[in-house]
Amino acid sequence: MTKEKRPTATKSLEAYMLSVIRGRRGVVPLLLRGFLLLLALLHRVGLELYLLIYQVGLRRRTRLPRPVISVGNITAGGTGKTPTVHTLCRLLKEEGLQPAVLSRGYRGRFEHGSAIVSDGQKIRLSVQEAGDEAYLLARNLPGVPVVVGKDRRVTGALSIGQFQPDVLVLDDGMQFWQLHRDVEIVLVNALNPFDNGWIFPRGLLREPPSHLRRAHIILLTNAGRLTVAALEALRARIRRLAPGKPIFTADPVPGQLRFLADQVYVPAQWLAGRRVVAVSAIADPTLFESMIGELGGILAASFRFRDHHVYTPKEIEQVMEKACTVNAEAVITTEKDAVKLMPLRSARPLAALQVSMHIDAEHEFMTEVLKAVEEAQADRRW
Repeated sequence: MTKEKRPTATKSLEAYMLSVIRGRRGVVPLLLRGFLLLLALLHRVGLELYLLIYQVGLRRRTRLPRPVISVGNITAGGTGKTPTVHTLCRLLKEEGLQPAVLSRGYRGRFEHGSAIVSDGQKIRLSVQEAGDEAYLLARNLPGVPVVVGKDRRVTGALSIGQFQPDVLVLDDGMQFWQLHRDVEIVLVNALNPFDNGWIFPRGLLREPPSHLRRAHIILLTNAGRLTVAALEALRARIRRLAPGKPIFTADPVPGQLRFLADQVYVPAQWLAGRRVVAVSAIADPTLFESMIGELGGILAASFRFRDHHVYTPKEIEQVMEKACTVNAEAVITTEKDAVKLMPLRSARPLAALQVSMHIDAEHEFMTEVLKAVEEAQADRRW
C-alpha cells in the first residue's frame, strides 16, 4: 500500500512539529521541546486561573432554561465525538425526548456568528456555511434541529426560541466553560488516551488528565481494540484520575457503503477482496483505514489530508489518477468527507463508509444520562 500526503509547507511543518513533541532526536528538536514545554506550563497556569475564576464565583456560567448535555474530550480530535452525538440523539429520541444539537461549525462561514443548519425537516445551509461536522449531523439526524456558532450561549438561546427542545446536546463542548452543563460526557480514546501526557503545545492535550474529574460520565472509545488486561489497566488509571465517575466503553462499527454518484447503498462487506483507495481528512485516519482492511478490503493506496480539509478539483483528480494506476475498483472515504465530495463525478466509483458509535451497556449508560437530565429539569421547575 502506498500513502500519499499533501505536499504543502503547512502539512510539512505540522508533521515536523508532531515528530518533535513525540521525541524526534537532534539538538534542534530538543531545544524546541524545551521552548514548547515552557509555553505549555504557561498555558497550564493560565487555564487553571481561568477555571478558578468560575469556581470561586467571580464569573458565572450562563444557565439555559433547558438541560444541557456536553460531549467532549481533553485531547485534540480523534475520539469519536460526532458519531457519539449522533448515537446520543437517537437514544434520547427513543426515550421520548426532543434534542437539539449545538455545534461550533468549525471552519464554516457561521462559526463566529450563529445560524440554523437544520430545523429537523430541512437543511438550510451548505456544507461550506455549516462546516463539515455540523452538516453531517444535520444530514444524519432527521427530526433533530442543528444550530452552529462558537458561542453556545447564543446558539442555545436561538435553539430554545425556535424549536423548544427538551434537551440541548453540545458537540465538542467541554472547553466552552461559559455555559453550565448538566451532563458532561468526556470521551477518551482507549488506544491513545493522553497522547504524550503534555498539554498543548508540548503535546496534544487540551487539558491535563486530572481534569477528567469534571466529567459526569467517561466513555472509553475504541475499547474493543484493547486486550482485556490493557482495558482494565486503563480503567484503573481513569478511576485514580476521576474517582467515583461512571466509566463506559464504546466502539465505532461499520454500517453500509453509500456510493455518492447514484446514492446506492450496499453492505460494507462489498469491500471484501476488492482493491480500493482510501481518502480522508480526519484527525485519525489510521482507524478508518484499519476498518477497511478488517472488512476485507485491499488497501492499494491512501490519501491523508489535514482534519476538515476542503478538497480542490486537482487533489481529487490526483486521487482518481492513483486509483486508476493501482487498478482500484473504488475510492472509499468517510461520511464527514463525503459531504464535501457529493457533487463529484469521478473516474472510479466514490463511496462513503458509514460508521456509528456502539455504546456497551447502553441501558446503564442512558440511565446515568437520564437521571442527570431529570434532576436538571426538576431543578429548573423549582
